[in-house]
Amino acid sequence: MRRLSLCLLGALLVCSIFAQNTLTVHQKNGEQFSFGFEDKPVVTFTDTELIVTSTKTELRYELANVNKFTFDDVEDAVINIKSDTSKASITLDEYEVSISGLEADAAIRLITSDGKLLQSYKADEAGSVTFSIAELPQGTYIITTESLSCKIIKK
Repeated sequence: MRRLSLCLLGALLVCSIFAQNTLTVHQKNGEQFSFGFEDKPVVTFTDTELIVTSTKTELRYELANVNKFTFDDVEDAVINIKSDTSKASITLDEYEVSISGLEADAAIRLITSDGKLLQSYKADEAGSVTFSIAELPQGTYIITTESLSCKIIKK
């Protein structure tokens, strides 16, 4: 099994050398293993392991042996997108959220940290909306619009 893992790692390393953008795991013994972005690597952790899952394989590294992981050539991965020219802003006063600078009828969503939609709102004709989070339990919430996102922590 270990030989198979080493062979796969070697193959991934050779393939990733030619990749434009990579995720590289640096081990404390100096070994490095890279994953091309085209393989869509996903990094997760357990208490004792760093796990890299890609479209081709899943590799596990003991955290005690991992020095760091880096993203190489990331500047080449930037994709030009349409610039947001809106002047939207979010303010929080006590437990009241106010958003202004949106387009009229813009959709606003209040989402839990695990992705569940709690409430939807629409901006008024002036591009503003105000709502209360007073009744929500303590936790982390995300407010999204088409032009901005904000994380709120209610204590």
